[in-house]
Amino acid sequence: MKNRQIIKEQNGGSAVEFALVLPVLLLLVFGIIEWSLYMFNSHVITNASREGARKGIVAASPRVPLSDIETAVNKYSDSHLITFADVKPSPLTKISLDGISNKTCPAGSGFDHYLAVEVKYDYTFLLLSGLTGGLIPRFKTITARTSMTCE
Repeated sequence: MKNRQIIKEQNGGSAVEFALVLPVLLLLVFGIIEWSLYMFNSHVITNASREGARKGIVAASPRVPLSDIETAVNKYSDSHLITFADVKPSPLTKISLDGISNKTCPAGSGFDHYLAVEVKYDYTFLLLSGLTGGLIPRFKTITARTSMTCE
């Protein structure tokens, strides 16, 4: 008879333990998902800077204007970035040639000039910044820089 009373008194223990563990488990699962999306978008921004640099260094007559390089970066990032923001922000693109801003590869430049494309993107965290009470910032800037030799 005593055994039955002990079992009846422990019926709610599992529910209480589950209620204590559930928030930590959900924070861990959503943290993994959120960080995975951040890392994926970081790779997308890196590839977008490569696409822009490749577009700018290819030997063509006349040379590709800066607007075409920015279009290549935006086109790649728009089709591959994953974001939960209301309006998908476009990345900021900075193009320079041997440290001189707003220049493209000169015609017949040979291999002594480098074209650099830098792309910055503000990634918006969906859930973690709110749950951690501001411990994780709402935005994190992803920066990628690619430098290639002019052809």
